[in-house]
Formats: sequence, structure tokens, C-alpha cells
Amino acid sequence: MPVLRSLEVRILLGQRQQWGAFIRDVKKVVDKYGSPLRALQLQFGGPPGTAIVTATADDWEQLATRTEKVNADPEMQALIARHSQVSGFPFSDGVEVRVLEDITAEVGGNRAPIETAPVIQVMSQRVLPGKRAKQLEVIRQIREARAGAGLQLSNVMQIVLGSANILLIARPYASLQAWAKDRATPELKSVTDILQRSLTDGPYVEPIATRLYTDITSQL
Repeated sequence: MPVLRSLEVRILLGQRQQWGAFIRDVKKVVDKYGSPLRALQLQFGGPPGTAIVTATADDWEQLATRTEKVNADPEMQALIARHSQVSGFPFSDGVEVRVLEDITAEVGGNRAPIETAPVIQVMSQRVLPGKRAKQLEVIRQIREARAGAGLQLSNVMQIVLGSANILLIARPYASLQAWAKDRATPELKSVTDILQRSLTDGPYVEPIATRLYTDITSQL
């Protein structure tokens, strides 16, 4: 089961270039130990200056092993020491460090290529007490309906370290134009019917936000 480590920050005004240079140096260290570090920038749906830095592990053991190696790496320690002397470091305000499990297998079907997507839409929702199984069934039915219509599917992740009881529905796109086309397409009647039926003894979740990110790793 893939595990995602995610650091969300708010880049300080006028510090984007410095922040990017620092993350570029961090990436050089992290990349030595497995999954490449990625940087995503918020385009729509949240506070300006929001960025997320992520890395994926195959499982918990790999996540722990890689974290230990990165923390002990002399190059990383020297990097932190060097930048700590620079005015304005760390050039951003931290929001939260999260660890998420990809639970797409629980709702059936194949995973979408989130790890390489240039554009990712993320819908976050808080699961109400005792409603997790019912909400996952709703998501499974929606995935089946979208797959049958040839539409882009989403991965489902849950936060296991960080804010509690949060599901993230992450849908990848090849470009902003592809995202816009999908958003402009009327919702399938079968999907609206599924959502309507879920309200008969629901709701199962409380919506939090829908946000759109673009990959800026190559711009670091």
C-alpha cells in the first residue's frame, strides 16, 4: 500500500526564489534514497503561496528507513546548518506534515498516475463517525460510473498522521486544459443519483475543500 509523506507550507511573500533553491538542495539529498521529491503549487482553491512537498514510499517500512537515512545524511545536516544562517530561512511557514495511505484498492479498480501527473485536483472531506464504510461504497460506485463513461478516475487517500478522519480524493490531469474540460463536462446522471441516494441516511462526510495543484518540481 503506497504511503505518502506531505509537507504543506505557505511561502513567505517575496521568498519564493529562496524557498525553491532550498527545496532543490533538499531534493538532491532525498532523491538518493528512493522516490523523488516533488513540489506542487496551489493554483486554485486555497490561500495564496500554498505549496506541498511530497515523496512516496511503497510501505511503512520503506518510509521509516528512508526518513532515518535522510535525517542522518551529512549533506542534509550541512544544508540545514548553512541555510539556517541565511536571513528569512526557512522562507515559508509550515502548515502540517502529514502521512497518508493510498487506499484506492479498497474502492476497487486501478490507481491513477498521481505520482507523475502535472496537474492534480484534490477534494478533501471529513468522514463522520461510523460512516467510513458507507462513504467508501459511494466512492466505489462513482468510480465505476466514471470508468464506464471513460472519464478520469481518482485515487483515494486517508490521512493517518495529521488531521484526523480526512479522506482525500485526488484526480490527475495531463494539463490545466484537460482539467478545465473535465470540470466543464456535466456530471453524469448516474453519479448524481448515487450522491442523492447517499443522502437518504447520510450525509457520510463533511466537505472541506477542493483544490487544484500544479507540479513545479522542474522549476526549482
